[in-house]
Amino acid sequence: MPISKTADTKPIFSNEEASLFDIGDGITYFELHGKLNIIEDTTLAILNSALDEVEANFSGMLIGTEADNFSVGLNLILLSERAQSKNWDSISKTLRILQKVCTRLRLSTKPVVAATVGMALGGGCELAFGADAVQAFTNSKLGLVELRVGLIPGGGGTTEMAFRCLEGQQTSSSIQQLFTPVQTTFETIRQAKVSQNAADAVELGYLHKTAVISDQRTNHLNDAKQLALSLWESGYQSPQPRQVYVLGEEGINHLKQQFQELRQANTINNYEQTLAEKLAYVFCGGMLSTPQYVAEQVLLDLEHEVFLSLCSEPKTHAMIESTLKKGKK
Repeated sequence: MPISKTADTKPIFSNEEASLFDIGDGITYFELHGKLNIIEDTTLAILNSALDEVEANFSGMLIGTEADNFSVGLNLILLSERAQSKNWDSISKTLRILQKVCTRLRLSTKPVVAATVGMALGGGCELAFGADAVQAFTNSKLGLVELRVGLIPGGGGTTEMAFRCLEGQQTSSSIQQLFTPVQTTFETIRQAKVSQNAADAVELGYLHKTAVISDQRTNHLNDAKQLALSLWESGYQSPQPRQVYVLGEEGINHLKQQFQELRQANTINNYEQTLAEKLAYVFCGGMLSTPQYVAEQVLLDLEHEVFLSLCSEPKTHAMIESTLKKGKK
């Protein structure tokens, strides 16, 4: 059965990008309601307010949409305008808010379930990363696609994938053993891979192996609601901030060797090599002398630093422009 939201259901609050509804049983529904659900500053503001409301008065929240796509990420047109006009403060502020909202989704005192459908790309994928659980419709195409536009994932996506790739690994293992999952995950981001469907997203590491997949769109949001309820009723405890195991300088050098070979083989160009080096720097936690655990915030700060620096690069401007032109065709 569909969730209990009808055409005349009044939202708790709403703006052009999204609305928050009470759908009964203590669960709220944060509905993104644009065609592509591009993430605007106002989307992040209302999502922040929704979390305030849920934490104060409800048992959980699901994030979803009745459109064809969950979210294609940040507003590239606005980002391009800000970069061209060197409005670094605005870019920095939006990125920090995206990071904080995604972190807050995960650390919330109430469970959050992302009901992905269609495209969940860039910042849209990062929103799904922030949820406690994902109820994916079978056609969900997830991906961190930022390198296609000369950037790196900057809303927590690089940090999350760095955490996932070594989660559960024996950190006493040799660097060679640890490097295998690191390289696989790094290449997923470097190549801006997008899953063909929800099952493929599990294979690529964009969804946890525990992710639940719905094959009926009419039941999808209700499935997500039931998942949020079950998380709350099973004695939900909000997660704690995490430590991420990173390989530091040793990992960076291993990765550099791989894409230097790609450059020599003419598989990637000079700027793609530069982007790969910048991504490796963040993914491995910076120039640390030994592999070690670092606080998530260390990686988030590196993401922010590199994302912002790339926004000033003419070649990144050109890649964004090219992508926007293709989108208009």
